[in-house]
Amino acid sequence: MARVTKNSANWRLFGGGGMLLGALLWLIALLVEGAGSGGELTSWLTIIGFLLLGVSGFFLAFGQTGSNGVVGGSVLGKIGFVAFGIGFLMLGLVPLLGVFGVSLPGELLTIGAVLLAIGGVVGAIVVYQKGVARGVARWFFFVPAVLALVWVATTLGWIAIGGTILVTIVAIAYAIAGLLFLLNRR
Repeated sequence: MARVTKNSANWRLFGGGGMLLGALLWLIALLVEGAGSGGELTSWLTIIGFLLLGVSGFFLAFGQTGSNGVVGGSVLGKIGFVAFGIGFLMLGLVPLLGVFGVSLPGELLTIGAVLLAIGGVVGAIVVYQKGVARGVARWFFFVPAVLALVWVATTLGWIAIGGTILVTIVAIAYAIAGLLFLLNRR
């Protein structure tokens, strides 16, 4: 079996870079909205950020070529990151289609949040087990995955955390995870 090299580990560039960029756009939208300057700019930044985070899930699962993702050959890991990607794509596509007059049920947002949280946890476990990612990147994805579970719990009303503090921390955690994946040496 051929070893993944820095030239073939495109999950780092496309998966980690996409996650970093998507999370930064989402974070900027949250900060602009928190400063009271919201509006269409924050909506578009959030939509684009969520879509980038969704696409990054697929690159983390499969890499650029379909075989060298951050989860190696693990089918369970690939399913986890695909669920993660679909979850963020749903969070981005529902409001995007709403801009064009297509109304989708609001439950799709909840389903998307649940998919990204559960897929993220499964992905984090497999990333740690497979050891494709090295150093801090190997275990750090647990942080945004667990925070996303808490975010889903607040979305479903199971726990109450007010304001945008939790969501901002989730966005920061995904940005750091993306940066760590991007800078990974393998």
